[in-house]
Amino acid sequence: MIKKMVLIACSFLLVFALAAPAFAKEKLKVIQRTGEVVAIDAAAKSMTVKYRNDTIIVTLTDTTLVKMQRERKTIGDIKMGDRVTVWFFEKDKTAKSIDIKPAAEPAKK
Repeated sequence: MIKKMVLIACSFLLVFALAAPAFAKEKLKVIQRTGEVVAIDAAAKSMTVKYRNDTIIVTLTDTTLVKMQRERKTIGDIKMGDRVTVWFFEKDKTAKSIDIKPAAEPAKK
């Protein structure tokens, strides 16, 4: 009887040990970069941002939050030359949100 209970308990432990990774939620790492928009393709839903000596190509989705000065905007409002801060998922480089800082206007003489 005790052997049966121990065997059943071990079986449950084994099942839970094998199933635990399947239930564990993978934590997605979000990266923030600020740089200049050097290319944007609304049709392909991608944007290239020059960050320091590197470029980052991020994928834009319908759920990407775009804002400028706390006001909601659309992907179409992003222009080449704009300075942006983009938050994207490290795994697939999908943009989570973008904060647009418009390109500075030339100084008047």
